[in-house]
Amino acid sequence: MKDEFDDPVHPSHLPVVPGSVIDAMAHHRSAAARLVARVYRSASEPLRADMLACLLRPLGTLSLVAVASGAFAGLLLRDGAVPDRIPLEEAARYSSEQILELARFAHEVDPGTLEQLAALLTDSTLGVTALSASALVLLYRRLRSASAASSGP
Repeated sequence: MKDEFDDPVHPSHLPVVPGSVIDAMAHHRSAAARLVARVYRSASEPLRADMLACLLRPLGTLSLVAVASGAFAGLLLRDGAVPDRIPLEEAARYSSEQILELARFAHEVDPGTLEQLAALLTDSTLGVTALSASALVLLYRRLRSASAASSGP
């Protein structure tokens, strides 16, 4: 018998069947987050600060403490708000893995976040360069693994 404490099953908690629509969506979200992390790693410090601010914008206090084992909790202001501007030295201290986790989480909270980030990158010459280089590396890796799979045993 159900009571008021029973939670409905959220689609993200359902088992993922390989080749299903949910599996494809999860793969695309993961690929987008990996691209964000790669661009972040190769971006200039000012662009990193802007990217970080964009990724943090949809998150609340609890989210900041939870994502990437609390790596971003130090950015919280005294009133619990997320700052609009991120100091350059703060943006430089995060690893690609932390940014990857942040990008995945931000996309789950607000799917429009990655679109805002793409707009930010396309408005910046350095952002376009970093995005292009990262996309080429990912394409090269995908083609290399595809050719290795086709020439397998």
